[in-house]
Amino acid sequence: MFCHVLPSFCCDWRHVGSLELSSLAWFKILEDGNHMCSRSCTCSFGFLGLRTCQIRFACVAVAMAADMLANTRVGFIGAGQMAEAIARGLDKAGVVPANKMCASDVNVGRMKVFESLGTSVCSSNTKLAETSNVLILAVKPQVAEKVVTDMKPSLSKDHLLVSIAAGIPISKLQDWAGEARIVRVMPNVACMVGETAAGMSLGKTATPADSDLVTTMFESVGKIHVVDEKLLNAVTGVSGSGPAYIFMAIEALADGGVAAGLTRDVAMSLAAQTVLGSAKMVLETKKHPGELKDMVTSPAGTTIAGIRELEDRGFRSALINAVVAGAKRGEEMSKY
Repeated sequence: MFCHVLPSFCCDWRHVGSLELSSLAWFKILEDGNHMCSRSCTCSFGFLGLRTCQIRFACVAVAMAADMLANTRVGFIGAGQMAEAIARGLDKAGVVPANKMCASDVNVGRMKVFESLGTSVCSSNTKLAETSNVLILAVKPQVAEKVVTDMKPSLSKDHLLVSIAAGIPISKLQDWAGEARIVRVMPNVACMVGETAAGMSLGKTATPADSDLVTTMFESVGKIHVVDEKLLNAVTGVSGSGPAYIFMAIEALADGGVAAGLTRDVAMSLAAQTVLGSAKMVLETKKHPGELKDMVTSPAGTTIAGIRELEDRGFRSALINAVVAGAKRGEEMSKY
């Protein structure tokens, strides 16, 4: 059961003093039976390592978020791999259990995959709208208009439509969906391993509660940031297309290892683990990548020799230009 509490001295319910937690982490902590909260809203924080500290709480945001999740039924319009990854993440994290999810897809094989997860399947998108209040649009962009407009008579202001279809602006989604509230999300392929880097933008009728709900949902499969819709193409350039650039870098590092004498499997493992470890250092130390680079770079050493080669061949500018080109292409596609 959720402990419906909020630190009264914090303007953001996810911050307690110097302790920062994601909303998903808060849900997990508040479900933990290692602490008790009285109806007078005084809570002991021994589980955070604060021995005798007691903090007075106001019962506000967490109660609202808990109630919102309790009443959430998620419907997937399209049951492809990205939809599957989100469904698995929601269930695994305990945010939305599989038995409160439903999916609809023309591909019978994909429907069977969702059934194997413990979700129900719907024979039509109209039926999906009848049984779900949060709908995740996970179809190919070229069929999105027909899919949503066909559903329009079944959609109301009580529905939240979360689109992960690339390149479709909120204005078009709103026209197609009528009164439904719209949130547009740009996840990436790493959603499939629970490490997505996503951006989201809210439609005009979407509420702060909608924002909190979508944030909690996507934090079950990685990280998500709220941005203005005009910046979603930049998100596409960095994190939407970014995995392809990193895959190329891993492949190139491995090729270099093979050229230097390593076997392919060892070189690939070393390259992939190097990228993983480096990313974790950036995220966990909060240090600037340049500072971390300098930690590795000794005077007249091997690393500076390699960096010089990268600089001579425009490594930085190539990545910068790739991001800008991807963002520009995303903007062009949104105008079609």
